[in-house]
Amino acid sequence: MTPESIQKTNQSDRQALGSLALIGGRFEADNTALFKALLERCDGRIAVCSMASGYPEEVGAETVEEFRAQGFYAELVPIFYENREESAFDLRLIERLEAFGSVFFTGGDQSRIVGTLVQQGNETPALKAIRDLYFSGGLIAGSSAGAAIMSGPMILGGTSLNAISRGVDLRDNGAEDFDAFRLGEGLGFFTWGMVDQHFLQRGRVGRLIKAAQLSGEALAFGIDENSALIVQGSRGEVVGETGILFIDLRKASFEDSEFSVRNARVSYLDDGDAIDLQRGKPIPAADKRRTRVGRASYRSPAPVRRNAFASYGLHDLILRLVECDPAFYSKDSSSAFDAQYGNQVTLHVQRRPRRSRALRAVRNGEIRYSAINFNLDIHCAALDACPLSESTQVLRPDPAPEARLVMLGSTPIDWSYAARQKLLSELREPVGVLSTASGEPTAMAERYLDWLASENVQAELLPISLHNIERASRDRALLKTIERMGSLFFTGGDQRRVTEALLHCAEATPVLHSIVTAYERGTPLVAVAASATALGNRMIAEGDSVSAWRYGSSEDASFSGVVVERGIGLTRLGLIDQNFVRRHRLGRLLIACAAQQERFGFGLCEGAGMIIHGNEREIEVIGSNGVVVVELDLERVRLAPKVPDPAGIRLYILEPGQRVRLEDLAGATAERSASATALLKETLDDLARDYHAALGETDRSFNTPRWLETLGNPPAIH
Repeated sequence: MTPESIQKTNQSDRQALGSLALIGGRFEADNTALFKALLERCDGRIAVCSMASGYPEEVGAETVEEFRAQGFYAELVPIFYENREESAFDLRLIERLEAFGSVFFTGGDQSRIVGTLVQQGNETPALKAIRDLYFSGGLIAGSSAGAAIMSGPMILGGTSLNAISRGVDLRDNGAEDFDAFRLGEGLGFFTWGMVDQHFLQRGRVGRLIKAAQLSGEALAFGIDENSALIVQGSRGEVVGETGILFIDLRKASFEDSEFSVRNARVSYLDDGDAIDLQRGKPIPAADKRRTRVGRASYRSPAPVRRNAFASYGLHDLILRLVECDPAFYSKDSSSAFDAQYGNQVTLHVQRRPRRSRALRAVRNGEIRYSAINFNLDIHCAALDACPLSESTQVLRPDPAPEARLVMLGSTPIDWSYAARQKLLSELREPVGVLSTASGEPTAMAERYLDWLASENVQAELLPISLHNIERASRDRALLKTIERMGSLFFTGGDQRRVTEALLHCAEATPVLHSIVTAYERGTPLVAVAASATALGNRMIAEGDSVSAWRYGSSEDASFSGVVVERGIGLTRLGLIDQNFVRRHRLGRLLIACAAQQERFGFGLCEGAGMIIHGNEREIEVIGSNGVVVVELDLERVRLAPKVPDPAGIRLYILEPGQRVRLEDLAGATAERSASATALLKETLDDLARDYHAALGETDRSFNTPRWLETLGNPPAIH
């Protein structure tokens, strides 16, 4: 089917009586507001279509259960990509769709949805039935890939950096590289412009604007995770955890020689905001009020310099400008560098006088923002070398000699009795519990408070999360409480929640300064799993060992391999990873260390942890299993994706009870127990399996004997 024929189908004389729900992915089961909005628009009945997934029956069944738990009558309709030649034409299945009246598309690969419902250039009876449902008043909803297919032109894959720096990938095998920027045809339910999803979390502004330009779309809609744009007629409403970025290109100008776009208008719309789609006009929620200049207003550019396409990087800059004093500071920028093509891409964001509006509302203690008609320019320029000097600008702590960072590979609640007692001996009372990393901070905090109480340890909750960080940063009593705590205990969860909260709007918050002050005075900081990763100068944000071998490492949040981002910066020993053995993460740690030119990497095994003493040259292992240490000779290492060369790499294991200086690492591990040796070999077996899973049979085989040589103990590399 040609784009023209899709457009003609969508612009039928019929007026659509139904509604659309474009959900940006990671649709959480506890997002009651969004489920309620869907429930109201489908009369509680919805058919689930899971053809986007490679495991459609399993994903479909899970989705049905989530809808039923929210009060829906839901069923999976087994129209799958694998059986598409029969199922998309099966009258019994089509009748089931019609009986429900509304449809929900799950996430996965958007091309599988289109490939199921459009065959040999023609719409199938299943797609025609779904269109009829929409025009008759039904709800058509989709999350992630299910949202991507809603527009006419559709983004099939690619990162923002590749889209701007390299353009559309027209190779015959381009579909095999999800980071290659590619376009296709969607199903055209949403006729108001281009759509993208996982938007702010994966830094996709570059690829959306490039896609809109190439597709001739004047309006574009970037929908963030666990959030939705719900469309009825010509009105769109925002519902969810964060919001959407509305991009208006009607007055923008493009230059293709060195790609640039000037005068794009961007509006960040949060829960409760709306859009007049016919006019392309944002409509802030009724409770939004203009931000006022005060002592806390930002008056200088963001001190945390981040990759332009890092997770929530653009979001941070926009919110910073919402809370700025325009007399001193009204514009900011961030950049990304494509080393392979030698291009630097820079985003310039500006709050324009009289044209831009900066609004906020406080709901249940949380601040909700709207940024209306901010200016966005993007410029791509050729450079000979990477100019970036990314920094958190958090002053390097100068802790007292007795200070220590206690990094744990997994939750200590599940540790053995002896291991727990050693950890508890490191705590000083009272213990302040911060569940900042958790998506359910209250429930997580209560779990740790109950555990500490069972161990007769005095503890209290420090209520600090991404959604209340601004209020917490102005709470002087809370800041003083942080500084007087005997210990600070960070629970596990998602490392990005920690960095987004404590480095809010690209600046170290007063909460972080209080944490650093306490640490410098000697207060022990204990960090579980993801929080341990976040406290480093750099952190592995996502990706597994298979994707590391296949794609490598990048700072672009939409990258298919291992994503490395800036951390809090309380230690600069090297990259820290956790849940190391069970999730076989040696591959991603090695590839990330090589790409970031980090000499050391630390794999915290389950049930174990390491204490970094105040001088940062001495570490001590607690718990069980131990800590795997990776050491790279940065002048000799040749490791890269698809290149399993162990030259310049040494692997060590520090066992519980060992306390060593890093320069003595080789000697300290000269003798190791049989269990430690077995664990190291297990991680190498996993490394080889992940390599073969990523690449299959290749010319570069995984040389197991050479990798076993990395377990030796030659003189330390200096």
